[in-house]
Amino acid sequence: MNIKKAILASMLVSSMLVAVADPIPAGAGAAQEQQLDRWTIQIDPKWTEKLNQAVKLFAGEDVQLHKVGKLDFNNKNASKITEVRSVDGKYSLQFDYDTGVIWTVSGKTATIDQISKQEQEDVLKWLKAIYPKKKYAFDNEVEVIHQFTDEKLSKTSKAEVREEKTYELKGKGFSASLHKLDGIPEHIGHITIDFDKKELDSKLLKTVVDAAQTVSTNKFEMTTAQLRVDLSPIISKNKPNITWVFHDGKVTICADPNTGKINSIYNELGKQVRENKGISEKEAREAVAPIVKKVFNIDMNGYSVKWDGTEKDFAFTKKNGMNVRAALDANKKVVYIRVGRAAAPGIIKYAADLEAKPH
Repeated sequence: MNIKKAILASMLVSSMLVAVADPIPAGAGAAQEQQLDRWTIQIDPKWTEKLNQAVKLFAGEDVQLHKVGKLDFNNKNASKITEVRSVDGKYSLQFDYDTGVIWTVSGKTATIDQISKQEQEDVLKWLKAIYPKKKYAFDNEVEVIHQFTDEKLSKTSKAEVREEKTYELKGKGFSASLHKLDGIPEHIGHITIDFDKKELDSKLLKTVVDAAQTVSTNKFEMTTAQLRVDLSPIISKNKPNITWVFHDGKVTICADPNTGKINSIYNELGKQVRENKGISEKEAREAVAPIVKKVFNIDMNGYSVKWDGTEKDFAFTKKNGMNVRAALDANKKVVYIRVGRAAAPGIIKYAADLEAKPH
């Protein structure tokens, strides 16, 4: 596997970290599967047999998959990376909905004692460095995510479950990934720590609620709050990145833990336009400027605006000014706004440097 594929593999696995939609519950009925939300997608029947064969290759037996999958929120601009799970909840795979190319297959097939004591200790050190006030203990069950060679990409035209893998370690209120990929040193990919509402700073929470209401008419009722840290040497370039992520099923807000300032707002119910026909740069500015001023305290006067055909959004720039990136729907309503470092083009979005280090 070359370094480009290794990078892609690392990105695909890490992207699972920021998928805002929950997995489809095991045992969901057919009627429920028809009730699709913004991030749920009906699996095209033409891919059914291929997906079944891939998960069978991994599991060693026939496995019943759901007929719907979840779009990866973080990769939505690049391609329709979709996760589909088995009915029993044990297995899953990630594939490109448009092309049918399968990237990973996974299963809850390992236990914590299969992870070395040193690797467990390394994860615990990072957890304690990030937030020392919590107690951390691993669950026994470990999910293993294997890289998958699709027959479309195979030199032998044969599908293969590769030995390259990622272990997903979980415990009460936290998770971490261990990457063992070709072309990349073994490393901790990401860490997430969950927080209850009562654990959050009231001033920060008010800021989040106020920001959410600028892109949604619904009252923000937080369902999850997480500190998310990316430690991948490829993605974070050996400089760990950390962000607060607040979510209520309709809106996601990201903030810098070092300053408490918001850097990203996502309206998950919005449908981002894929081309800028019918939306002029002037109209884009008029839609975005008031929210940017209110939430981020950035005056958009003097900013140039340009449609980004790769990201499918509008990039606002100004010499010596903070970059702003925004996506709109067909009605010129904001789908997301990102500022500063979070506005950099690309799949993975960051908030801030991680100041804490493990001892």
